Amino acid sequence: MEKLSFGNKKMGLFLVAAMSISLFSATVSGDEQNNSPKIIDDNPPDLFVPKDIYVLAKNPVKVDFIVKATDNVDEKVNVQCDKISKSIFKLGKTTVRCEAEDSTGNKSRASFIVNVGYDIVQIPSWVKHPTRLWVENSIDDKTYAKTMSFLIKERVVQIPFSKSPNNSESEIPVWIKTNAKSWVDNKISDDEYSIILQWLINRNIIQF
Repeated sequence: MEKLSFGNKKMGLFLVAAMSISLFSATVSGDEQNNSPKIIDDNPPDLFVPKDIYVLAKNPVKVDFIVKATDNVDEKVNVQCDKISKSIFKLGKTTVRCEAEDSTGNKSRASFIVNVGYDIVQIPSWVKHPTRLWVENSIDDKTYAKTMSFLIKERVVQIPFSKSPNNSESEIPVWIKTNAKSWVDNKISDDEYSIILQWLINRNIIQF
């Protein structure tokens, strides 16, 4: 009887110790979870939209594009645009506005323009670099005219223009350079600057 009682006592002590360890582990684990830092997300998602799209067409057409967003916390971000990819776009310019929102309500907005038409204006942004050199007199009128002639001939720069020059002039007026500087400084649009280029073509200053 004594051996049995001693054995039961050992077993009881073992169970008490095991339960104490289990409770201690659970408490520590709970404390660790309660003390773990909470992630505060104040950053809006990064929204990626395409550059302005140009489509040569004489009628409204479907236009395909990709818009996506990433976030520093969320794996997936909801993105919505007022026009979806493969929508029918009318002739002319259509601004597509998009918004991305993460799970904590941070929002990002961006837009791009879809240009549809036959005679559309397309001037790459890097063309502003040689234009700036010209307006700052780092290159002369003749060099700039030759540069633009090449770019228009190769359809790097696309503008509507008359193929038959109306007049012939040798010098570029001061007001042309003033407007060119406004374009470089983003004070006038590509469409407005294209009118200046058309004027230079019609005066046979830009030739190709």
